[in-house]
Amino acid sequence: MKLDWRGLTIWDWPLAGLLALALLLDGATASELGYDDRWELPGFLVVCALALLASRWPVVAGVGVVVVLLAWSVVLRLAGVAVPAAAGGLGAAEVVAVLAVIVAVVRRTSRSTAAGLVGLLLLGCLAVGVLRPEHPGAPQELGWSVVLPVVAVVAGWVLRVRDARQARELRAVVVATQLRERVALARELHDVVAHHIGGMVVQAQAAQAVALPDPGAPARVLPVIERAGAEALSAMQRMVAMLQDVDGDPVTPPTDLLADLRAAAVTSGDATAVRLAVELGEPVPAAVATTVLRLVQESVTNARRYAVGAREITATVRAGDGRVRVQVRDDGRHADRPRRSGGGGYGLVGMRERVQLLGGRFEAGRLPGAGWQVLADLPLRPEP
Repeated sequence: MKLDWRGLTIWDWPLAGLLALALLLDGATASELGYDDRWELPGFLVVCALALLASRWPVVAGVGVVVVLLAWSVVLRLAGVAVPAAAGGLGAAEVVAVLAVIVAVVRRTSRSTAAGLVGLLLLGCLAVGVLRPEHPGAPQELGWSVVLPVVAVVAGWVLRVRDARQARELRAVVVATQLRERVALARELHDVVAHHIGGMVVQAQAAQAVALPDPGAPARVLPVIERAGAEALSAMQRMVAMLQDVDGDPVTPPTDLLADLRAAAVTSGDATAVRLAVELGEPVPAAVATTVLRLVQESVTNARRYAVGAREITATVRAGDGRVRVQVRDDGRHADRPRRSGGGGYGLVGMRERVQLLGGRFEAGRLPGAGWQVLADLPLRPEP
C-alpha cells in the first residue's frame, strides 16, 4: 500500500503532542510520589520514538515496541525499580505509544500481519505487567487495559476503510482523466489523419478516371492504393468509434502552431508574464502540434495558478532532428497541489498520457531552490 506522506504528517504532529503530554504526566506522577524518573525515561523515550515511526514502518515499530518493553522490564526487575503505572504496568507514555502502534498496524498492514502484531503487542503488555515490580502507588485499572486496545483496533480499522475508499476514488479520477485524454487525442488524430487518407483515396479514384497514357499502369497500381487507403480509413474509424464512448465536442487541431502558442502566452490583467521562445526548424505534424499546444497551455495555466510569487514563466518549443522539445518553467514557490480542484488538479496526468501515446518522454517536478518545470520530448513522426 502506497503511503500518503502528507496525511502521515497531519497524523504525526498530534501524536507527538499527545506523547509529550503523556511524558509530562508520567514526570508529574513521579514527582508527586517522590520517585526518580530517570529509570523510566530511557524506555519511555524509545517507545515513543517507535510510535512516531509506526505510520511509516508499522511492522518494525510493532516488533520494536514489544522488544523494548520486555527488555526494559527485565532491567527494572533486575534493578528492583517499580515504575508508576497508568494501566497494566505501563506508564502513560507507554500506553499512548502502544495504542498508536496498534492503530498504525491495523491501518497499514495486511489483515493477517495486523492480527499477528496486535496479538504480539498485547502479549508483550501482559508480560510487562508480570515482569515489572508493582509500584505501591499504582492506580486501579478499571478494565482500561482491555477497553483501550479494542478502541485502538476499531480506530485503525476505520482509518483503513477510509484510506481504501480514498484510494479507489483517486484511481477512478486518474482513469477518467486518462480516458478523456485518449478520447480527445483519438478525435484529433481522426480529424488529421482521416483527412489525408481520404484525400489519398479520392486522388487514386480520380487518377483511374483520367489516366490516358499507359492505361495498364493505373489499372494495376491505383486500385491497390485505393484499397489500402480505404482499409486504413475503415480501421481507423473503427478504432476511433471504440474510443469515443463519451459525449463531447470534437477538438479542432491547430492550423498555425506559432500563432496558437503566442495566443497561449498572452498576458492579461495581473497574470504572470510569459516569455515564449519558438524554433520550428522542421514542420510539426498537426497531431503533434495539438499535443505541443496543450502542453504549453496546461503548463502555463498551472504555473499561474500554483506558482506563488512567480515573476516570469518561460515557455520554449524547439523542433529539429526529427523531434520537438517543450520546456515550461517558472520561478515561483509551489505548495502542495490540491487533489481535486474542479476539473483540474490532474493536468499532469493528462499531459503525460498525451506524450506517452505519441511515443514521447515526459517529466515534471520542482526545480532546485524554487520553481517548477515541465519537460516533454516527442517524435515528429512515428518511430518504427
